[in-house]
Amino acid sequence: MRDKRPLAVVAAVAAVVVVLAAAFALGAFKSDAERARESVEALMEGYVVPHSDDGGGEPDDEAWRAADFGDAATMGVLSTYGVDADAWRRHCLGNLTFELGDARAEDGVATVSLTVTNASLSAAVEAAGADFEAFSATQEAEDLYAQGGRPALFARLVDGVYEHLDANESPVTSTVEVTCRREDDGSWAPEVAGDEAFFSALYGGSNVVSGLASATSTE
Repeated sequence: MRDKRPLAVVAAVAAVVVVLAAAFALGAFKSDAERARESVEALMEGYVVPHSDDGGGEPDDEAWRAADFGDAATMGVLSTYGVDADAWRRHCLGNLTFELGDARAEDGVATVSLTVTNASLSAAVEAAGADFEAFSATQEAEDLYAQGGRPALFARLVDGVYEHLDANESPVTSTVEVTCRREDDGSWAPEVAGDEAFFSALYGGSNVVSGLASATSTE
């Protein structure tokens, strides 16, 4: 009778290969640095504004899932003038692109190099302010104020900011280091809360954590 043991061995080896291939596909053998890098990539994808696809399909707003835009202080001021936070952020981040660099991990802490390019929010605000200053001397500005008061004038200023942002007139490229920490379940979490350098890069070299809020409040 033919010995079937070699066939059994081959089958067992094949099964191991399949298991290993699945493990690699699921990332079971990824290094800590690779996992940290992927966590930063997922974080940044949450800031990319969803757009309609080439076929004209509706954008997937579920992708618009960033938990922290770093602009709480700025929006605290702008919201008093009726500025919609979602619209503001979509214009601010509409030209955002990013590229991941090297990642290093040791003892549960990782750093990931991140290069961000985006339209400068502060430059857009400055340009819109100059436009508005010229507009304020016109009869149209007086009529607008008579119809809607200060909120109407502020809405006009904000629309100007949106126009300059959408035009991507002053793109700024910044490179920052993102710190990540390993969680108890083995996953990696980027730590960007309150990180002025990170959010400044996100908004094209503009400090929305405190600087823009202060400037907006003063104006």
